[in-house]
Amino acid sequence: MRKPEVSSLLQRFQKRYRIGRRHIRPILLVFFSVAFIFSAAMIGSHYRQIAREEQKLKELAAEHIPPLSVAPTSREPVILEQYRDLYARNSDLVGWIKIEGTVIDYPVMYTADDFYLDHDFDKNSARSGVPYIDKRCTVEPFGTNTIIYGHHMRQGTMFASLERYEDEEFLKEHPIIRFDTLYEQQQFEIIAVFKSRIYRKRDKVFKHYNFLNAESKSDFERYIDNIKALSLHDTGRSAVYGDQLLTLSTCAYHAKYGQFVVVARKK
Repeated sequence: MRKPEVSSLLQRFQKRYRIGRRHIRPILLVFFSVAFIFSAAMIGSHYRQIAREEQKLKELAAEHIPPLSVAPTSREPVILEQYRDLYARNSDLVGWIKIEGTVIDYPVMYTADDFYLDHDFDKNSARSGVPYIDKRCTVEPFGTNTIIYGHHMRQGTMFASLERYEDEEFLKEHPIIRFDTLYEQQQFEIIAVFKSRIYRKRDKVFKHYNFLNAESKSDFERYIDNIKALSLHDTGRSAVYGDQLLTLSTCAYHAKYGQFVVVARKK
């Protein structure tokens, strides 16, 4: 709004309510003070809610604290003991992800939509959401490439700490991702870290997020060549046809619809 318009509004306000010029400044001061306090309260409320959501997930992690062990041998799959109560509480649970040196220590969900983009483990509305598997993936059994999405929260929660892998030293110190299914404890070693983005359908470029199941050896190798070419670091590790892959993806701000991506292979 231009200054003349503001002045005109002030004059009409004074005339209508018969307020002297000397009273305008205190009134405006009170108005803007109230507006500032309201805005600050809204921002504080937002961050407190995010903190509560994160605390609930930490409590979930503390409930089971899964140790590394060998899954029982059986013809029928048996849910690991540390996940039985959680699965009984919410059958959308398909696994648990943890990365040492980060805050990532969360349940992983799976549905036919993006429900957990904005809902918590107990299906309540939540800004943080819960890490979840791309609805196009298969989970029983898992396919060639399992893609897990997590929010990039400004507080550093969810998958925000994936960006620490921009630092090559951090990658060298924390090359392992722990991703348990309900039935098996698994470790994956990182083979590529890169920035990308969501492209338009008509764009003729490599779209990493469309690789789910390898149709052939050449299809798999072409994907690996592409992500290695994009990788910010030479990890010294790769994958061969038949390996199971895990992809972690979160928002990034280097480009419109940007993504920060970490790809690992099962050990």
